[in-house]
Amino acid sequence: MIQELKKTPFYNIHVNLGARMVDFAGFSMPVQYESIIKEHEAVRNKAGVFDVSHMGEFLLEGKDVKSFLQYVMINDLKLLEPTKGQYSCMCYENGTVVDDLVYYEEEPERFRMIVNASNVEKDFQWLIEHIEGRDVKITNLSLERCRLAFQGPKSDEYLQPLVDVDLSSINRFYFAHTTLNGAPIFIARTGYTGERGFEISFDNKYAEKVWNDLTKAGASPAGLGARDSLRLEATYSLYGHEISDSITPIEAGLFWLVKPKEGIDYIGKETLLKQKSEGTDRIIVGLNLLDRGIIREHYKIFKNGNEIGFVTSGGFSPTLKKTIGLGLVEKQYSEVGTEFEIEIRNKFLRGKIVATPFYRNV
Repeated sequence: MIQELKKTPFYNIHVNLGARMVDFAGFSMPVQYESIIKEHEAVRNKAGVFDVSHMGEFLLEGKDVKSFLQYVMINDLKLLEPTKGQYSCMCYENGTVVDDLVYYEEEPERFRMIVNASNVEKDFQWLIEHIEGRDVKITNLSLERCRLAFQGPKSDEYLQPLVDVDLSSINRFYFAHTTLNGAPIFIARTGYTGERGFEISFDNKYAEKVWNDLTKAGASPAGLGARDSLRLEATYSLYGHEISDSITPIEAGLFWLVKPKEGIDYIGKETLLKQKSEGTDRIIVGLNLLDRGIIREHYKIFKNGNEIGFVTSGGFSPTLKKTIGLGLVEKQYSEVGTEFEIEIRNKFLRGKIVATPFYRNV
């Protein structure tokens, strides 16, 4: 039996705008409206608004919530304070990744968490299973609230007249509770595009109003296609690609996430600290093609006829006007400038390892 795709509160808006809808993590989502490249460039030059309501949103409450998160996360929550968020991973004991996510400390006993769309149920169950008698209550708000990403160099300019908070006072990874033309919102200076911007969460009943307010202010609707090309240019990891249940944060180059947390045990700590100090046999690197072609995920990477890795993400960069990609390769071939071959449709095209990020403006 084919399961019907879920719809976000913005579904009718997307359809009325002529968006091309696709199945993404069980949701019918807009991959593009008019053009991925135009939407990409709108975010790089002005501002774009993305429906990210397919992602999960949890509320964690209780006197043990901070110590609980210290146990299930690899980053150190001692670096947090109320009104501040943090990017981290939940890992298995072997160091591979359950999910990467962002959580925000609203109060010492109250946290908001945003997780990847494809992992909502898995993450919720993982968290529940590891409470183990602690005073922690977890509520899944994913379907009660909707989420928009408002990204681009003009995002502050467009948004400031609409909200009851001084946006210049919200530093990167900090957040505020405020109103947007009367609609109560949670707004964080976070994003996935490599540009300044915000991610906003609010009750479903305000969906149409908030979307219309943002687009009237100057933001261009942008779909998943532009979201992916923007994050690739910024070299942000995508779950199932650069990190997964078979790739660790250290292999993904996210070594800075792995904190020692002296005196605090956390899941995967021993493996990850060992990898951090000793290195790994393979690592994620930036890729450019020297020949004409497009890099796609799963393409095999070769050196002197020997397979040394595979592409995790790839595509055309509208900003750089060339093909870029990320690949997981054997560590001995990871030095910037190293040349290699990628097998594309039974042909071997030349490429080289390059420095990352390809682009970032935050």
